[in-house]
Amino acid sequence: MGFDETIIHCGAPALCGIKPACLFSMNGKIYSDGEKKLHEWQPVFSKDKKYFVPLKKSDGRFLFFVYDKNLLEKVCEKPENRNYLLLKGYPVQKGFGAVLAELLHRLAYSEEFPHEVGLFLGYPLEDVIGFETYGAERFKYLGFWKVYGDKESAIRRMNLYKSCTETCMKLLSSGLSVPLAAKKYKTSKNAKQEA
Repeated sequence: MGFDETIIHCGAPALCGIKPACLFSMNGKIYSDGEKKLHEWQPVFSKDKKYFVPLKKSDGRFLFFVYDKNLLEKVCEKPENRNYLLLKGYPVQKGFGAVLAELLHRLAYSEEFPHEVGLFLGYPLEDVIGFETYGAERFKYLGFWKVYGDKESAIRRMNLYKSCTETCMKLLSSGLSVPLAAKKYKTSKNAKQEA
């Protein structure tokens, strides 16, 4: 996949406003091929408070954190999520910007992967804690994440993400740009029915 396809395939739900964030890795060569596009798209997406944060890793690849600021702030404001993040050492008392900066720092520089990232990606707190507690055991369902709690709700959410990605990939392959594919999805009949 090229740059545009990777962005849509891995980031469409956040770019379309149905998921707080997406996280994915990209080859350095593919990133350099599309870096100019990213700079062109950012002003378009930032009008809707959607942002791309590419983090260069030591092995030459890029870790992309794509997020919808409005949705991500809502996740971080929930009292149970704030308490959890506080226990994980996040500066929740300093506000959303400080929490996001801490997450990005951990993604860029930590030796170990910060498993609490699942919370930022929109996974239920119960599932994030379940993974930390049980790892690859005792989960009820495996899809975009391991589900330890409400399986039916998680499957509905995963199906929504999958449908969004498939629709945006079709729009991209029909000749639309990444910003236009996301915009068309958001105004489509399917998006309104799925919301």
